[in-house]
Amino acid sequence: MDSAAHQLALALFEDYTARGESIVAAPHDLGFRRSNAFVKIVDLSLAARRLVDVAYFLVADDPEIRKEYRVDFGLFKWLMCTTSENRRHLTKLIREAQKAAIELTEIDVADPTKERWGSVPLMGSAFVDDGEFTFELAERLQRAIKNPSASHFLSLRYVFKSIHSKVLYDRLQPYMADGVTPWFEVTAMRALMGCETKTYDLFKHFRSKVLETAMTEILEVTGIRIDMLTQNVPGSKRIGQLRFRLQGQRQGDEQKTALVVLKSLYDTLRTEFALNRAEFNEIIANRSTYTDDRINQAIEYTRHMAARGKVKVRAGGYFMKALREDYLLGTIDKDIHQQALALESTQQVAREDADTREAQLSAAANDKKQKEVALGWDHYNTLTHEEQENVAAEFAASPGAILIAKVIKAEPKDLLAQLTDPKVYSAFGSFVAGKISRKAKAARVSKAAVVDEA
Repeated sequence: MDSAAHQLALALFEDYTARGESIVAAPHDLGFRRSNAFVKIVDLSLAARRLVDVAYFLVADDPEIRKEYRVDFGLFKWLMCTTSENRRHLTKLIREAQKAAIELTEIDVADPTKERWGSVPLMGSAFVDDGEFTFELAERLQRAIKNPSASHFLSLRYVFKSIHSKVLYDRLQPYMADGVTPWFEVTAMRALMGCETKTYDLFKHFRSKVLETAMTEILEVTGIRIDMLTQNVPGSKRIGQLRFRLQGQRQGDEQKTALVVLKSLYDTLRTEFALNRAEFNEIIANRSTYTDDRINQAIEYTRHMAARGKVKVRAGGYFMKALREDYLLGTIDKDIHQQALALESTQQVAREDADTREAQLSAAANDKKQKEVALGWDHYNTLTHEEQENVAAEFAASPGAILIAKVIKAEPKDLLAQLTDPKVYSAFGSFVAGKISRKAKAARVSKAAVVDEA
């Protein structure tokens, strides 16, 4: 939280001047120039720091400024990596967060007697009720957290046993990409780590009991190797400054990405597999064994077996068995599954092609039919009145006309009075076109016979 504290505090206090201007733009007569800003969070334990980290992540994930935030209590516990049902313990952490604050002290480098101080509480009113955690944050703090240019996301994926490890890790976060920090004053580092008692006056004690212990745990938990360099106070043997070299640095957005992945994983387990509270608690309690990879492996296995119709009972229970037993979907199973998907895809393409061909044939047949009907009516309109009556009588006596007459409940001889009915209109046009076609064919046959006799 301490690297976040620097970014948040500078945003929080930017509009703190009496003139309503930012510290950066403050005129000289105010007596302050952006200089060595010392920021720290006071009165906050390791567990409470994690609670605040989780709350701020959820706030940052919501683009709106809100009066209050309501969070599923199961998701909150999941991100905090705790199975505790002890409400007293949780309320103690909330009270810590409410009492704690981000403090900013700025000293004008040109006039050390001039100093600015400010404090903003980390959390406002908070409630735990009916499976929800509800909390409030000052609007000023919300704006700072939601600022897209602020990289205040900290790694909730890493759970430290020592608060010194947590504080040091967070302090080093802004410099991971560079691989090296600037020089820090030893006195400032003691204050940052909460080591201002007489025990740590000697640097060797501060180094061995706090810094090196924290560096070792950071290596064990995150895989990041930290080397410390020191520099004496000019003209003495006393260590006055120190800096850190970092190996195995991560991208600046990884902390946020890790939280998004963690939240997405919870959403999948909650909505797709409907895990209950006891099952979530079992996963959280065994996170060292039930890693993200193992959870995703169990998800993949369960989905695969469900697609094959093998999951006959509750999917969540099947998933938990796969997770406990470390079931693995083998490469052959994956190949078989991919082959089945490929076959299904091929069959689907074939069905779509057949449907397309059928639609094309149907459209062609319909177009041919329409042309035939139009041809029949065109010919009918060229006939004399007597010829038209003869054709109409022939049509009324045809099987097609008799069937249509039954359908529309009319007499066959009266069908031509029902031309507004598309069935009658189309049938008559086709009938006339058929007569034309048969007459033309008969003429061709007669002509061919004459030629043969000759």
